[in-house]
Amino acid sequence: MRDLAAGLLAAAIAFAANRLFLRAQGCLAMISAVPLAEEVAKTMVAFWLGGAVVYTHLAFGLTEAVLDWCGKSKRLPASALAIAAHGAFGLVTVKVSRETGSLGLGILSAVIIHAAWNMAMLYRTAKR
Repeated sequence: MRDLAAGLLAAAIAFAANRLFLRAQGCLAMISAVPLAEEVAKTMVAFWLGGAVVYTHLAFGLTEAVLDWCGKSKRLPASALAIAAHGAFGLVTVKVSRETGSLGLGILSAVIIHAAWNMAMLYRTAKR
């Protein structure tokens, strides 16, 4: 239950921050401030609430998927990818943190991969 609560709280924090970043930076925020805000929110809220990092990331992804599904797009593949991608970012965070002994390096690694993911998704969307 802590993981779900942490995922929901992280989503609320990140989505509020993302609105500000997107207004200020536009599309550039998707490959800079947005991944940073989301990865820090997910991991630190899990840490502070005593939740599991990977499950918190999955709960965040599920929240994003539900919001995507309830929005205009209603695209099941995009919703499923949100869950899988955020789960993968959580796995990266945990793996790198354990290997290096540094939570900061774990988060940074996930931020870099998340930014690359967003860049790929933006490129794919622009090609349509």
